[in-house]
Amino acid sequence: MKFAIADIRRKALPPLLATVLGAALGATMSVAAQARDANALLLKAVGTTENVSPIIVEAIKRAAIDLTPEQRQLALECWKNNVCETGHGTLTVAYADGFGENVWRQVTKMEFIEQALTYPSIKKIIYTSAGGNATKAISDMRAYIAQKVDVIVIFADAGAALLPTVKEASEAGILVTLHNGTSVGGKAGKDYVTSVAENICNLGTEFIKSIAAATQKDPAGIVELGGTPGNPLSAAWQKCSDEEIAKHKNMKLLGRADTMWTQEGSFKAMSGFLSQHGSVDGIAYEYADGFRGGLRAYQEAKKAPDVVVALRTDEQGLFCDWEKANDPNFKIFYSNGQNDQSRFALTAAMMKKEGKDVATSIDVPFKMKPVVKGMCNPAIPEDASVSTLVDDEMMKAMFAKK
Repeated sequence: MKFAIADIRRKALPPLLATVLGAALGATMSVAAQARDANALLLKAVGTTENVSPIIVEAIKRAAIDLTPEQRQLALECWKNNVCETGHGTLTVAYADGFGENVWRQVTKMEFIEQALTYPSIKKIIYTSAGGNATKAISDMRAYIAQKVDVIVIFADAGAALLPTVKEASEAGILVTLHNGTSVGGKAGKDYVTSVAENICNLGTEFIKSIAAATQKDPAGIVELGGTPGNPLSAAWQKCSDEEIAKHKNMKLLGRADTMWTQEGSFKAMSGFLSQHGSVDGIAYEYADGFRGGLRAYQEAKKAPDVVVALRTDEQGLFCDWEKANDPNFKIFYSNGQNDQSRFALTAAMMKKEGKDVATSIDVPFKMKPVVKGMCNPAIPEDASVSTLVDDEMMKAMFAKK
């Protein structure tokens, strides 16, 4: 399917987007007359306009609707307070985050909030973080069920432990969607609506292929960094990374370490690997901002970062560090921030609510790319993701120095 929009500006809106805008303008909320270029947003988000899921296309069309100044202020307040009411609509949408305590998760949270504010039918937006605690993740879900919310979008770090509660929510008529490669088991389309993710196995494979293409070391020692212990996202890509490593005779897996998706966790992990092995040739990890701690481990050990790093996300702070290092032996490849998957998951649930067909699995395209000079933008916060659909001004407001 090709997503083609000739002009999404005020004077030439395509019919579907015109309908969306018209409905929004007819409701109690006021959507700005102008909108961002949806084609450009789609390319920024997934890197292609070809063969993209209609769920993603619809989500991007909504993301292209500019929020009014009042809505932008409400989004920021909702982001800070974890709950807000829009002043219109009847639906309550909730985001159950398994671990919200880092930059990437906070941006993903804002993507969800901004997307929710484009729906005139949504009255209340709620967010919770379980802080990496499976018991709290289950408790958060039960609280949403008790509140009789209409939609729950989950970042299911707790994995299969959540399945009984997810089933309970679905049986209560709540539309549940998952995103970013997390899994609770069970059956999509029955126990929950759908799961949104890039192909996580392919991601792990591409991590190793990127490292293999860029390193000249033989043998090459590889380490895999993950997030919270036992989380399904890390486990999924690492399994396929291991399989790809086995195909390269010059590669050896030195070990794995959990980082809690924090800079301090990455610092400790890489300090341990450098102390034990002296050097590391390749690193596979989900989290660009988190690896800033890993880079600090090299500095503390007084070692040059002679390493190839393959990452999932694209927070620009690490890219700025890379430019400052100015070391030709330090190479970074990245996929996509994927913060916008929370938007896609919400839109999937809303489309299901409207009676539209929603596939039980929604594939998000991705492609590994090298970091190059000029990607560091001092005009926006270092926390900013290169590919996030949250605009620069909102990012500045979110991460303003206190």
